[in-house]
Amino acid sequence: MEHERPALIIVDMQKYYLHKSSAYCSYFNALQPGCLDYIMHRCETTVVPNIRLLLEYFRGRSLPPVYLRLCGTSPDRSDLHHFFRESYLKGARAGFDGVYPLAGEPDAAILDEICPLPGETVIDKPTFSPFTSTGIHGVLRSMGLTTLLFAGLSTSQCVETTARDASDRGYHVIHIEDAQADYDESSHIHSLYSSQGVCGGYIVKTEDVIGRGVPAL
Repeated sequence: MEHERPALIIVDMQKYYLHKSSAYCSYFNALQPGCLDYIMHRCETTVVPNIRLLLEYFRGRSLPPVYLRLCGTSPDRSDLHHFFRESYLKGARAGFDGVYPLAGEPDAAILDEICPLPGETVIDKPTFSPFTSTGIHGVLRSMGLTTLLFAGLSTSQCVETTARDASDRGYHVIHIEDAQADYDESSHIHSLYSSQGVCGGYIVKTEDVIGRGVPAL
């Protein structure tokens, strides 16, 4: 830890992904019943408890968590990546308005159990990776950060895309396996190992970070 300036990057742990009553969950469950069961169970039983432990560890050492949120700012969601905007429009036509919420709406908020404290960094992004659509690189550099430990949703989508972009910009990347989730176990594992060579090869568990700190780089 003393040789690196690490941050915990918490990706898209938002209410609309994980609250069954949200437009997002209602829409996708209507399309394919049960399609969110795995990710929601893993988050409830594994990811959220581990992120809570990691937050306690990082905050106790004055190391910053950085939260990412996937949400729109334009009412018609024209600022969203086309994949997300198409899902928003299809959902609205099917009667599920707000599949991807606006930044100021309650469903865009981080889960209460792991929500940011006053003054902690929250970056809203309309794309899979914030490096393509926000000023995150400047924010991280201004904080003196060199190592990014990744947690959140979903492993093969926003987490992996952000991690690869971070690696391209010179950050050391560490994936915390049991603090991430995907829509099925196979996608989760395949994503971690497909990005391993690109992002530096570090895949650890929460207990590794808490017990031993960031691996030597």
